[in-house]
Amino acid sequence: MYKISIILDGKSPQVFQYADALDAFHTYLFKCVDLGEAKDTATYNLSLPNGKMYSKTFNTNGFVSGK
Repeated sequence: MYKISIILDGKSPQVFQYADALDAFHTYLFKCVDLGEAKDTATYNLSLPNGKMYSKTFNTNGFVSGK
């Protein structure tokens, strides 16, 4: 199961689950691209079934960090 968690301004995460890898990666790469409704920071995490996680954080100052 692939999971995307969205954390806006350090609040409780929203978690979305995907059975298909292509759907999960498409959502992470093309829809998680800005602050969205966040005022300060937006963090997007993609968790894979093997335990690996990809993460992106967007800040209001324009900096983007990713792992």
